[in-house]
Amino acid sequence: MAAAIDEATVTVKGSPVRSLQKFIETDLTAEQRERALGNLPPEFAARFRTPFLATETVPVHMLNRLTEEAARAKGEPVEAFARRAGRAAAGDAIKGIYRFFALVMTPQALLGKATQMWSSLYNRGEIKIEQPTDKSARLRLINFPSEAAGCARVTGWIERMTELTGAKDITVEQTTCFAKGQPHCEWFLKWS
Repeated sequence: MAAAIDEATVTVKGSPVRSLQKFIETDLTAEQRERALGNLPPEFAARFRTPFLATETVPVHMLNRLTEEAARAKGEPVEAFARRAGRAAAGDAIKGIYRFFALVMTPQALLGKATQMWSSLYNRGEIKIEQPTDKSARLRLINFPSEAAGCARVTGWIERMTELTGAKDITVEQTTCFAKGQPHCEWFLKWS
């Protein structure tokens, strides 16, 4: 198993936070949103009530906790809720920070930028693309203390971003998960 990482020092920048805030704003009722925020530590509840700047950071485990609390407030399984949130975040990203992909996006171009995309948002972890073919690839996330809610958001993000390339018959399967005691996370992606 990889060396322990202090989860308070693993941070994410504002774009994924803003996307999750937007998703929660449109997907939950005002009462559900307040219930979710009320279950967070007060300092983070206050931060999540206001818009994030792209340069601001928050501990990833608190973003995952917000995802979990929002799913609970909605009465939806965390994995399903988080996957939908990840899909919504990809839609936001293509209109915002990754809009340049809209011009030349193919699954291969997306995979070619995966490492750069990850490191531009997260201060830990590295995405490695393994066994790429014309119609599939394996994505490995190493040195990152993943949690189930975060993994499901990533799965939804990969799925939707691949759809936005025009690929068809997309399958994204998480085959290895750090949150389940494995040394890293890994997804198998295929398309036609």
